[in-house]
Amino acid sequence: MERFSIDRFLFSPGRRLIGFIVRGVSKRGILASLVNLFSDRGIDIAYCSSKAAMEGEGGRILLFVDLTDSPVNPHSIADELRDVDAIEGVEVIESNVEGFIADTSFPLIIGSARAVILDDSALKGLLVKFRERLGTGAEAMLYHIGLEVGKERWRYILRMADEIGAERFIDRASIAAEVFRSMGYGILRIRELREETPHVTLEVWDCIECQLGRPFSQFIRGLLAGLTSIIYEREMYAMENRCIAVGDPYCLFEITP
Repeated sequence: MERFSIDRFLFSPGRRLIGFIVRGVSKRGILASLVNLFSDRGIDIAYCSSKAAMEGEGGRILLFVDLTDSPVNPHSIADELRDVDAIEGVEVIESNVEGFIADTSFPLIIGSARAVILDDSALKGLLVKFRERLGTGAEAMLYHIGLEVGKERWRYILRMADEIGAERFIDRASIAAEVFRSMGYGILRIRELREETPHVTLEVWDCIECQLGRPFSQFIRGLLAGLTSIIYEREMYAMENRCIAVGDPYCLFEITP
């Protein structure tokens, strides 16, 4: 599957980048209307993202555009955008630095929960340098951090699952696997899943922690133990039996009470 970018900022040397935050009521065809407005003026849209919203709900669209070769005033574009049906507000984002633009909307939200974004350089500081500085004591700490993160995250996810009526055990496990992947931890595949006698065997392809180069997963092990503890409603423990850091095609986790 193609990689997906969630850029909140953009670098493009020598370009005049402008951002637009468009707010309004979600309605069929509104995104096409916005895209056409820029296209008709020969303006390149460098990035576009939108807030999840069902029809009739309040929505938000973020656009980064390149005005380097355009004489158009961004505020005049904003005025035109405000005239589009269902648009309630438009904010222009202008940077003081040429070749850079950022969406500084704050706080960042995933679902209804506040979030931060950690790229692999930040994760390396947390998961690798942390071990190097604190030695073996960091191993247990990272596992328990992952455990508590997993529990808290999946309490929230399963509350959302209850709201849509996803009560079957297999459906809740499937949601957990898909959220794990959507959050960027890795591609989780369920090899074995027992409901009555708690036991799970999971493959994790492209595990973010093990891609950092060491053949031990502490944070992700804890994360998987935490999420399965909530699903099974009892304490679970995860062991890693295969790892991409030693040449295996995927990481293999066995999770038991």
